[in-house]
Amino acid sequence: MRTHKALLAALLVPLGATLALAPAASAAVAPASAATPPAPAAASVPADAPAATPIAPLGGPQKPKPTPAAFRSPEAALDRVAHPLRTTEPRGSLTDLRPFGRMVGDAKVVGVGEATHNSHEFFTVKHRVLRYLVEKKGFRAFALEASWSSGLRLDAYITRGEGDLKQIMDEEFQGSYQFWNTAEYRDLIQWMRAYNIKHPKDPVRFVGDDNGFAGGELYDKVGAYAA
Repeated sequence: MRTHKALLAALLVPLGATLALAPAASAAVAPASAATPPAPAAASVPADAPAATPIAPLGGPQKPKPTPAAFRSPEAALDRVAHPLRTTEPRGSLTDLRPFGRMVGDAKVVGVGEATHNSHEFFTVKHRVLRYLVEKKGFRAFALEASWSSGLRLDAYITRGEGDLKQIMDEEFQGSYQFWNTAEYRDLIQWMRAYNIKHPKDPVRFVGDDNGFAGGELYDKVGAYAA
């Protein structure tokens, strides 16, 4: 967890420094057309005149402006709000995802992506998050960057058990979609099938939301509608 926090801190430090310094930098730059006013003439004060009483600034004593070193460390801020994951693997207790559940609140759509395709931990964490959303938050649909027709075949598999999963994935996840044809995604889809067997009246559905390819299943749907 410390590694992840350090990485986030490294990303936040440049942004934090920019935001902190921007007001001061803006105040220091004067318009090019602004002329510098002449200094006022010094007034003569009699030697026996009483000392002037200092005038307090409006609003009371002013606090000194914080120096850059006084700003809190981004890593320290992350330490206060970050919640460690028990594991990145999909099985087991989901109690460590309760803070995530509070973030989701009553949202109807949750976006779950990955910084890289084909990375084991990104895919297994996505599986774990899907489990939580289905079991604890009532979500019932999973949309993937895959063709609509691929989604139809996979939805038929997880809801009715139609076809062989490995064959479906080998045929549908090719070319620009081949990064989905992994053991981790197969495990996720098999979990969806197992869930639906136990909950036939309240199934999880699979949707392909990309228009990059249209298979025969899509034409069958259009033909059936037109007929």
